Amino acid sequence: MKKIAVILADGFEDLEALTPVDLFRRCENVLCTTVAVNNINAVSSHGVTVMADTTVYNVNFNNFDAIILPGGMPGATNIASCSLVMKAVENFLNSGKLVGAICASPAVVLANNGLIDGKSATCYPAPAFIDMMKVCVYTASDVEVCDNLITANGPKSAFKFALELCKYLDINPKF
Repeated sequence: MKKIAVILADGFEDLEALTPVDLFRRCENVLCTTVAVNNINAVSSHGVTVMADTTVYNVNFNNFDAIILPGGMPGATNIASCSLVMKAVENFLNSGKLVGAICASPAVVLANNGLIDGKSATCYPAPAFIDMMKVCVYTASDVEVCDNLITANGPKSAFKFALELCKYLDINPKF
């Protein structure tokens, strides 16, 4: 069984978080867990409250095969400020486990913290985010796969991103 953690922090982007969750939960032999950074109820950048399955304080990230980082602001900043998530992301990248990041997260969470130096990646095409990506090879693609890192450029690519995550994990959503 594949076990996937999707991180929810206040200010997350709805499509970028819930599209992967929806696809993962349509797959057999997959356990998708939504993990809140603070309170069990995370509020999206569009004011939608989502009750997560658990919080970072009650989960062992070592039990997961993949960790997914939605974008949205200030969601990405809130993820980056959570030391428990940042340690898990670093461990995943170093151990070959899948890290998926979309929109602001490739820049704010990963590049800004020196976690993807030299890797090919994409992010939301805002100049401030692209500036943060100077430590890596910014591709401007909708979705970019580089080893165990999958990045995407934003809400318009959320479904494509989720499908690429499923492909990498060799899981098939039932529609």
